[in-house]
Amino acid sequence: MEKLHSKKEVHALVAQAGIRQYFSTPDLQFFACRYKKGEIITAPDQKLDTILFVIEGTVRIFGIRPDGTTSPVNQQTPPVILGDIEFSQQGTRPFFTQATTDVLCIGLPVKPYEKELHRDLRFLHALLHSYAEKLQFFAFVDAPAETLEERVLLYLKNFCPNHEFTGIEMAVSRLRCSRRQLQRVLQKLCTNGTIQKVGKGHYKLVGSFSPESQ
Repeated sequence: MEKLHSKKEVHALVAQAGIRQYFSTPDLQFFACRYKKGEIITAPDQKLDTILFVIEGTVRIFGIRPDGTTSPVNQQTPPVILGDIEFSQQGTRPFFTQATTDVLCIGLPVKPYEKELHRDLRFLHALLHSYAEKLQFFAFVDAPAETLEERVLLYLKNFCPNHEFTGIEMAVSRLRCSRRQLQRVLQKLCTNGTIQKVGKGHYKLVGSFSPESQ
């Protein structure tokens, strides 16, 4: 991890990323830091007393099962909040976070503002949304589905806003399959009228298969 020392650059990044919209508390002092691809950002054995906003790059959030296998929670692109679970559990984190590309973060140390943050409804709402999104996807990963086709439909019905997604690479990561496997399933579902291709890498659930029509 490498911190950026230019206050002017940090202020510009905070403004550009719209970080202050997550807070009602004034006069917060942020910092910025970079993580290299492959670097572990958070881990269960490392107490985190900082709120991190990933503003550039992609991170992978995962757990370790008792048998040693990994349980992916999500691979996320900006905006991503890290430290949401730790804030609610006083620093304890059940998941690892790893940079899958070079990553740029805006950070806020919790201790100097702890009392204010516990009363900041805008901040707490943002944390709740972030926390819920992680838990929702964790439930999706462990949901029973025998085939990739079933997983794609489950993903579209229950986890995609408006029952559509854009971006094959992100879907590949979340569905834990190869690009070729996913494209084959998407083509089949388009052919039988279950989903519709709206644009490049953009698919949506249609017709009687969409929850709105049921």
